[in-house]
Amino acid sequence: MFDSTGFWVVLFGLPILAIVAIILLAAYQASGVQQDGRDDAPEDDG
Repeated sequence: MFDSTGFWVVLFGLPILAIVAIILLAAYQASGVQQDGRDDAPEDDG
């Protein structure tokens, strides 16, 4: 089992892909992409 290339790809590849996806998502959230007026700030319309 440990001599299978697919085993090592899954063992190391998936966590690396998950980390990259989390970093990209965090960078997306921190960027100005979502500045479309739908924020969590309370409205002061009265």
